[in-house]
Amino acid sequence: MSELSKRVITALLLVIVVWAWYFHTSSPWFERLLALIGLIGTCEIVLLMQLRFPFVYMLTSLPLWCAFSLHADVRYFLFMALAWFALYVLSARQKEASFFSFVAAIWLLFWLYMFAVALATTHDQGAAQYLMIGACLAIWSADIAAYFIGRAWGKRKLCAVISPGKSIEGSLAGLIAGVMVAVGCWLYWQVLPLLPALMVALVVVMAGILGDLSESAVKRSIGAKDSGKWLPGHGGILDRIDAMMMALPVSWLIWELL
Repeated sequence: MSELSKRVITALLLVIVVWAWYFHTSSPWFERLLALIGLIGTCEIVLLMQLRFPFVYMLTSLPLWCAFSLHADVRYFLFMALAWFALYVLSARQKEASFFSFVAAIWLLFWLYMFAVALATTHDQGAAQYLMIGACLAIWSADIAAYFIGRAWGKRKLCAVISPGKSIEGSLAGLIAGVMVAVGCWLYWQVLPLLPALMVALVVVMAGILGDLSESAVKRSIGAKDSGKWLPGHGGILDRIDAMMMALPVSWLIWELL
């Protein structure tokens, strides 16, 4: 089976599972499953960045996700960051440790946690829930359009230092496709009027592109291809949600401001 076939089959199965989970799982099980996904993603981050004493970092993250499963609060992340920095200081006392790896791990964990908070906060909240679904569909559409248009007509690299496979042509196609899908969904579900929908969609899809580049930049800097091997054709959980890790928190923030 080709890599593309694995990618398509895995993506379709994920859409079915995520759709059923998002719309048919009530609290507190929704938050508990989301916390489990967050914990797995955190383990991926620790192993990806090759932090010293990885199991200690993983165990230290347990209270964060347990607290999240009870109440999704952004402030919990501050305690987690302090605990991880204390671990970094202790490990650096015994042997020189890479501060870049620690900062990159905190960066990825921050967006992973914000992604979880955004989903938990908007779950079962009517229009906000459909805002998130529209954003997810937009990101997936942008990813598909960028992949196929980039392979067919992509000539100019978007940012070769970070992600050699991404082209300007593919990214523009993804931006257009994502904005069209988001606007169409939000107008159909009466989430936003046309002009605000266009403006929010542009910001959200661009945030998704930056989220994809963010994880690529981290992986590129340490010479890693994927964050894990959980999902055939996609890699790890972080590889699948990298764009949404920035796009969904941005969607939630804009919604709160509006």
